[in-house]
Amino acid sequence: MDTRGSLRVLAVSDRVDPRIYSVSLRERFSDIDCVISCGDLPEYYLDFIVSSLNVPLFFVHGNHDPSGGKRSLAGGVNLDEQTVIYRGCIFAGLEGSPWYNGNLHQYSERDMYFKYLRLLPKLFWNRVRFGRYLDVLVTHAPPRGMHEGQDAVHKGFSIFTHIIRKYRPKYHLHGHVHLYDRRQSLQDLFYETLVINCYNYRVLEIEIPSATGG
Repeated sequence: MDTRGSLRVLAVSDRVDPRIYSVSLRERFSDIDCVISCGDLPEYYLDFIVSSLNVPLFFVHGNHDPSGGKRSLAGGVNLDEQTVIYRGCIFAGLEGSPWYNGNLHQYSERDMYFKYLRLLPKLFWNRVRFGRYLDVLVTHAPPRGMHEGQDAVHKGFSIFTHIIRKYRPKYHLHGHVHLYDRRQSLQDLFYETLVINCYNYRVLEIEIPSATGG
């Protein structure tokens, strides 16, 4: 596939890391093009990152977000049920975790299916305009069948797997599943999509497909 270059992305999720929340952040990450949050992070942390790096923020909410359901965080773009084009890269997002106690940003499979239906017209419009549906899917929870936890709270959503299989994003970024064991995989190819667990933080080189890329 021909590409139009790449984006240097700082992806964060679930944990405030002192290596990021540091006066040396700008010096260490001066080449970052944008920040992506996969959820469960306080707004002050996200605001510090984007203010220090002077780059845009794209985010989804997680089930433990301390933001109290605020639609916007740190001046960033909420990707939930939206698609956004940034420097030729198509981002799409779906927030939240599987339902378990009824708090904010928790969804049943049925709930998430209807969220997907609201996203669907935007994916098809991207296909008409750019020749592809999306490049990067951003969620809090993982897809069903990849990077799932052992308990019901940390299971993946089947509709995410459907999106991967049918619409073939190049990347799926998620958080939610904490990585405490070095044997846990950080990233894996799932069908044709590279699924990346962004717990804590990851620095990623996102390839941007050409307008005619499938």
